[in-house]
Amino acid sequence: MLILAAATGAALLLVAPPSPLAAAERLFQGAALRWLAPVRPPHPRLVLIGITEATLDPFPYRSPVDRGFLAGLVEHLAAAGVAAIGLDILLDRPTEPAKDAALRAALHRQAVPTVPITLGPETPLPPAQAAVLEEFVGEAPAGTANLARDVYDGLVRLHIPRHPATGAPSFPAALARVVGAAVPDRPFALDWQRTAAGPVAPLYPAETVPLLPADWLRGRIALIGTLLPGTDEHRSPGSVFGRPSFGLEIHAQTLAQILDGRAGAGAHRWREPMATAAWAVLGLLAGLGLAGRGFALALGGLILAWIVAVLALAAAGQPGWPALAPVLGALCAGGAARGLAGAAERRDRAALRSLFSRFLSAPVAEALLRDRALFMAGGRPKPQELVATVLFADIAGFTRIAEQLPPGPLIAWLDRYIDAMVREVAAQGGVVLRFAGDGMLAAFGVPVPRRDPAAIAADARAAARCALAMERAMAALNAGWRAAGLPEAGLRIGIQTGPMVAGSLGHGERLEFCLLGDAANVGARLEQLGKQHGGEAPGACTIILGEPSWRLLEGSLPGLRIGEVPLRNRQAPITAWRIDARAVRGLEAPAEALPAG
Repeated sequence: MLILAAATGAALLLVAPPSPLAAAERLFQGAALRWLAPVRPPHPRLVLIGITEATLDPFPYRSPVDRGFLAGLVEHLAAAGVAAIGLDILLDRPTEPAKDAALRAALHRQAVPTVPITLGPETPLPPAQAAVLEEFVGEAPAGTANLARDVYDGLVRLHIPRHPATGAPSFPAALARVVGAAVPDRPFALDWQRTAAGPVAPLYPAETVPLLPADWLRGRIALIGTLLPGTDEHRSPGSVFGRPSFGLEIHAQTLAQILDGRAGAGAHRWREPMATAAWAVLGLLAGLGLAGRGFALALGGLILAWIVAVLALAAAGQPGWPALAPVLGALCAGGAARGLAGAAERRDRAALRSLFSRFLSAPVAEALLRDRALFMAGGRPKPQELVATVLFADIAGFTRIAEQLPPGPLIAWLDRYIDAMVREVAAQGGVVLRFAGDGMLAAFGVPVPRRDPAAIAADARAAARCALAMERAMAALNAGWRAAGLPEAGLRIGIQTGPMVAGSLGHGERLEFCLLGDAANVGARLEQLGKQHGGEAPGACTIILGEPSWRLLEGSLPGLRIGEVPLRNRQAPITAWRIDARAVRGLEAPAEALPAG
């Protein structure tokens, strides 16, 4: 949970302004809107009346807009039966008195509600201009031109329907009110609509209004504003990869959103944190369950899937889904999880190296690492019951050899023996657990516990094959030593299968894997029993199995039954079998030809 919370929080912070990633997110959203958003039909309840350069050409001055012309425009729209008129032209300067009076009269005497635009207190006017604006507005239901620009990049993404200081409605909110539409009290994000013609509603030049059929205007809300390059232009979601949006277009988009009921406060606020948290969960799972190329491919797939999903949603008319925050959430959570998993893996590798040193084959090492969750806990093997086969091996006559050789040659002699025996254990999938002088303990079926009888039987057969391979390896070593004038040695091996308790003792570098139980004790005693049945002569080899191991061989190897034998420190005798080469050869000879015992 901590990783998820941290990854989600970090991703959301990384895409928050003024981060460059915030700008990248906005460019992505702008591109998706411009090229993928579905083309909508013009809004049926709105009409835009634009004052362009062509509109102003007949007049002796361009600014302010001729008041007589505006008065006639308002009168004509009212006569055509529009539902309301919005005048997105700030009337803060006097012009010709007669024309000013005509416009004031047109604004106040129409049965059709007319909403002039005003300014909020953050944009104060000189007293003279404020007085002129007040004369024009009078008791009309005015609305403020409070376009909320982003402080970091200046884009108009949010609309504030009520001025936070005065409570006055915005220009679109005032228009929505006069036609009886519900207006939200809280700010909301602009849900920009894309049409084939560009503006959200039909747009007509102001000078052509008298020529329009009344049916094109009747019942609609008419917004009048300027469409002059360099005047009242703003950056908006619809202008990221195109020309700036005129204020008239932004007000129209906002009003359309209110009329359609798409202006719910905070409608999209849940998208970014929820999507980021969800993708962080997926990244976390990938980091915990995968590594290397698999992790990279999974994380790349998650990123690609989300980007495609965002683009598909935009194409389906569901814009505004965040692109970068979920991607970063998956990267952060996945990277953190992989880092922790990697640290745990390195800790387990170190523990395995400490426990099994170099006496472990590569396939077994890989199996241990792959299945370490089954037997590792907190960087050390966890105690558990299992059924395994132990193999105890000892050099027959080693005391005599130690007396014959100086320390240096003795160590070289013993190291050669150890290398040969370890190779045979590893070749059969066993694990060398420890050396004690010339004695060796190997195990089959540890540390990953076997859960089915077939696997337990396979371990016993692998131990028997390993013992026979060790016998052959010892014969080869003796031949080499004999040729080099070095002393030869014999070998005693005891094998037993049974239930044991596996775990670890010690800490840190002194950590040691151990097997406890009667089967382990019996295996050690069977190896000692070889002294009675094979002697200590050079080249002699005895391999003695307990009855449980022999039964698991199921006749796959020939063997000689020794019989019931007592073992030191054990009350009940045990049935033992020999499978070494000398004993098997003796199967063809009378039993009395074998050594006594």
